[in-house]
Amino acid sequence: TYKCVDQGGQLLLEAPTGIGKTAAVLYPALKALATAKHDKVVFATAKTVGRHAAEDTLARFGKAGFRGRALTLTARDKICLAPGRACHGDDCPYARGYYDKVPDALRAAITAPALRREDIEALARQFEVCPYQLALDLLPWVDVVIADLHYLYSLTATLASAIEADSKRWTVLLDEAHNLPGRARGMYSARLAKVALMAARSAAPALSKNLDRINRLLLALQRETWQTAEFDSRSDLPEGLLPALQELTAATSEQMVLEPALLQQTPALKDFFFDVLQFLRVAEQWGDDFRLELSRGVGRQSLCVTLNCLDPARLLSDRQRRCHSLTAFSATLSPLPWTRSSLGLEEQAVCSRASSPFRREQLQVFLATDIDTRFRQREASLPALAQLLHCWLQREQGNCIVYFPSYRYLQDCLQAMGAAAGVIPARTLWQQRQDLDESARQQLLELLAERRDVAAFCILGGVFGEGIDLPGEQLASVVVVGVGMPQVNRDTRQLQAWHAQRHGAGFEHTFLYPGMQKVDQALGRVVRRMDDAGRALLIDPRYREAQYRELLPAWWAYHLWPDQG
Repeated sequence: TYKCVDQGGQLLLEAPTGIGKTAAVLYPALKALATAKHDKVVFATAKTVGRHAAEDTLARFGKAGFRGRALTLTARDKICLAPGRACHGDDCPYARGYYDKVPDALRAAITAPALRREDIEALARQFEVCPYQLALDLLPWVDVVIADLHYLYSLTATLASAIEADSKRWTVLLDEAHNLPGRARGMYSARLAKVALMAARSAAPALSKNLDRINRLLLALQRETWQTAEFDSRSDLPEGLLPALQELTAATSEQMVLEPALLQQTPALKDFFFDVLQFLRVAEQWGDDFRLELSRGVGRQSLCVTLNCLDPARLLSDRQRRCHSLTAFSATLSPLPWTRSSLGLEEQAVCSRASSPFRREQLQVFLATDIDTRFRQREASLPALAQLLHCWLQREQGNCIVYFPSYRYLQDCLQAMGAAAGVIPARTLWQQRQDLDESARQQLLELLAERRDVAAFCILGGVFGEGIDLPGEQLASVVVVGVGMPQVNRDTRQLQAWHAQRHGAGFEHTFLYPGMQKVDQALGRVVRRMDDAGRALLIDPRYREAQYRELLPAWWAYHLWPDQG
């Protein structure tokens, strides 16, 4: 990382889970601040656990002598102290007289070595200023910024704008970089729903002329010839729609001058207004890596118009180039050339795979390749799968997480296991449900910390599939059912066709590589410390094939499941 900063380059680093990657990339970046190799560091992360890891690491560095200042940015809706109020001095007490009060708040803030969310909130209450704006005004005064990917890569990215306008040299440390392409597709896509348009029209009669014009254009799209009755995909933007949307935003802005709280008082208009703004932003980025999608259901107002970003690499590349240097790191970046391309990195970016400090025997991985988990074979193989999981849970001691590719498959298997043996043998059962909230997530983490007989049935690639640290006896084994591939649907088929045309590897880019990343992340939950040891079971015939086996972490020991000989 230090050499990357020194040379102003890009580094893609794959290293095993549990070895302290956060500290390993932060330390040289901070040393480079001291030697004036760059001016500011951004630690960009996709998950809360990554933010906590960076904050805790900087706190430890502070105790060891680091004297730089660190700031954590929090989303406006999460840190707002007056939810439901307009961001205007006439409606919000924290916006009223902001620029008169903020100098005292800034003076108090810059004396603190770290400014986490709770610190910013406390200062905002003390000086009665907007916490979101206070954090942004603190950017010139700090050395390290910890922020969600949105602040750096979205089309309204605050940090990206600051980097572009600033003469200082910014380095980005991209945590869990494998998450960025998926997040970026969402940030670079947009959707307009006709039902939302009609709701806005009912709620805001003063804007009915503009909204009616948009409605007529949507009706014209609906009358055109589509590929199927329910769906159509195109490579060109519809004529006339963008000017009509721009006129609506202008008219809404004029109305807000007269009524500053208009959007807060009219939620339906607010939702549609922000959808329109995102639609216009995405349209400005239009290229051959986008598709215009039209879809409808059975209702009269069911039409949806979507700008779908198939491949965010081009837009990501534009944002990566604004940085002085970038280090993207994760435990699951293989194959490295594919990840480099997906992240929009330069061809000359350095790709490196760190060796593992763990011994191969610390994680014994068994391959059960005689049970077919592919969708069409699931019903037939379900009894054998249920029997195998019973056998594993009877044989393996300690806490275990069993990962499934879908909620339906998970529930079907639990029912089959109950029918086969009555109960999960001598286990405290926990099941991830679709309506999982933060309290339920915390419940499992507490169970794993307190008990040694937990069998948790979870979704592969979900909140328990990566980003959780379960050292020691908190987790003894994992089971992965399937190979983690995304579901085959209209969107993934479009992606496959795009990548086949662009890279000649549609299946690999759309299904194989993203799926095996999830498997590798699940394996990484077990061994987190130098004295940890555990076991894993991978269930699917495809683990016999070289293209799947080659994507498994090379630093563990692999065996056929004993019952297969």
